[in-house]
Amino acid sequence: MVDPQAFVVAPEEAGQRLDRVLRRRYPQWGRQAVGRLISGRGVRVNERIVWLCSWQLRAGDRVIIPQPPVAKTAPIAQFDPAWVIAETPELLVIDKPAGLLSEGTRWGQGNNLLDLAVARYGPLHLFHRLDRDTSGLVLLTRGGAINRQLDAAFKAGAVEKEYVALVTAPWTGSQEGEVRSYVARHPQRRDLMTVVARGGKRAHTRYQVVGQRGGQVCLRLWPITGRTHQLRLHLAHLGSPVLGDRLYGAEGDSSPRLMLHAWRITLPPLREAPERRSEAPLPSEWSAWRQALE
Repeated sequence: MVDPQAFVVAPEEAGQRLDRVLRRRYPQWGRQAVGRLISGRGVRVNERIVWLCSWQLRAGDRVIIPQPPVAKTAPIAQFDPAWVIAETPELLVIDKPAGLLSEGTRWGQGNNLLDLAVARYGPLHLFHRLDRDTSGLVLLTRGGAINRQLDAAFKAGAVEKEYVALVTAPWTGSQEGEVRSYVARHPQRRDLMTVVARGGKRAHTRYQVVGQRGGQVCLRLWPITGRTHQLRLHLAHLGSPVLGDRLYGAEGDSSPRLMLHAWRITLPPLREAPERRSEAPLPSEWSAWRQALE
């Protein structure tokens, strides 16, 4: 639980928008978390709930945040050899930590897994990505034959990826099943995906409930397709968003991270990748579920 925060608006902050003042005072929360906090009625000004980001503050206003967002993780500055799960001359299987981009973006490079790995190992290719806040297995290759073999295997559906997720209890769906939908970019927010009735791309996920405990539900997930935000979007579509999801999650969720982990990957027989199955250690947030997942 994060301690409540409160402050008195300074004279130089008078007339400024609530969201801008909060972002400047608490840069560790991030723009999206501040917006969600305000729209979710999590901010009081002079004991009155304010849900407009554009609310203009006055000098002397007392701002109270009873349940502040969890601070973003500090940037990761260098590659950690402990991330390496398996290594061959052509392939690296990496356990990417939560909070680290898989690769640089068009808005700026910043720290990301690919650049950090290249700085340590030389030229590499990122064969597939994970969302920044998702932890777990990523494949890095040195190009050539391994890329052609992996590309053919992924297209043929011969690669099995297994994730684990934590969502809020109770789970109201079946104990195991499938989600089939079509997904597209959200028409108003380009950082979001949405389920659509027409158009879009086919998305298919299998799931299995591991159990419910302490207000949490643990799920195993197998993405059959690989659409952007697919698992997060499908669970939100079922009414059980992943805990800690800043984009699709429930208001008031104070989870310390996105509770989604790329746990296992199984490859078909490949000459350049003799290790067929790799597994990333479960993060500490899954410690209560280790025995049930074995």
